[in-house]
Formats: sequence, structure tokens, C-alpha cells
Amino acid sequence: MSAKDESFGSSYLPSFDETNDLKITKPDVLRFALIIIFVCGMIFSDITEIPTVPKFYVDNASLTQFNYTKTNHSLSYNLALNITITNPKKYIGLEYSDIQVTAYYGRTRFAFVTLVNETASFHQNSNTTVSFENVAVQGQKLVLFAESVFNKYSLGTAAGVYSVDLLIAFKETFVSGNAICNLKLPLGFNGTATPGFEATKCWRRRYY
Repeated sequence: MSAKDESFGSSYLPSFDETNDLKITKPDVLRFALIIIFVCGMIFSDITEIPTVPKFYVDNASLTQFNYTKTNHSLSYNLALNITITNPKKYIGLEYSDIQVTAYYGRTRFAFVTLVNETASFHQNSNTTVSFENVAVQGQKLVLFAESVFNKYSLGTAAGVYSVDLLIAFKETFVSGNAICNLKLPLGFNGTATPGFEATKCWRRRYY
């Protein structure tokens, strides 16, 4: 190639000046750093906000049998529950390995149900609610009610409404604990549920 050809070709090559390349200014670096700090802060606060995770509710309940025989200390019961669990975290999902529900009357335990165990563990996405519908709590149990509890039972029978407490215990990857649900259960007649149950928010008893 002649000197003329080289001169002709070079006149069409774009000039490249390293000093004219894209520059990252200090305001850009500061802005990017602030975004990273903000995102990390949101995630960190989401992880450490243990007292609000998770939230349990009993949306509906149907009590169609609750008979206690004082002579042989036998309690027959039939209770159906709709339990919901809300994960209020905006970024963090929850991985449950164990959820158990224990029913009490007057501090006397009479029933126990497992909702989730290791073979049925599940993941709950952030900011979602899952529902366990028609959880059956039924059977017959030998229990000894103290006189004060039996008097409470007699008053509940007369009013047609029983006070039953649920203890919901759970295990999750980052947090475990339990919650208490204080239920007022109208008794149904002839095996038919009676309307009037009010959805109940369970209160946090202990997280660890």
C-alpha cells in the first residue's frame, strides 16, 4: 500500500482519545453507594424484624361437639379450623419445618394436631398468606377438669359458647416460637355449625 493510500484510509478512521472516554464522576459513585446502602439496610431490617414474623389468624372455626362427662372424665369434641399464616416480610421468604396446634380448655390440654412436619415442610414467599382449611380437631379424651374449670364449662354450656385456647408452635429456618389464639366458639346444634364466630388474631407469645 502506498503512502497516499495510507493517508486516505487514515482520514476515515474515527479518532480515539482516552481522555474523552466515559468518565465516572464522584457524584455517580456517591449515588451508587447510597443505593447499595439503602438496599442492604432494607434487607437487613427485614431479616432482623423477628417480632413480626410470622402472623397467625383463625379466620373461621366450627364447633359441633363439646361434651364433658364428669363421672368418667371424658371429653368428646369436634372442631374444624381455618388457620392462616401471613409473612409480612417484603424480601425474605420463610421455610417451615414444623407447625403444631395444641388445644386447651381452662389450661387443660385436650387435643393436638400437626399441620407441618419435616416430610411436609413448605416455603412461604415474602408478603404472602397461606391457609390451612378445615383442620380437624376431633376425638375423645380422658381429662380431669378442676372444679373451677368444670364450673366454667357449665357456664359455657348454658350460654352455648366455649372459650378454647390454641397454642400454635412452629419452627422456621431463621426463627421459631409460638402464638396463642383465644377463641370464643359458639356450639352448633345437631352437628351443624352455628354462625357467629369472629375471626381471631393470635398474639405472639414467644419467639427465639
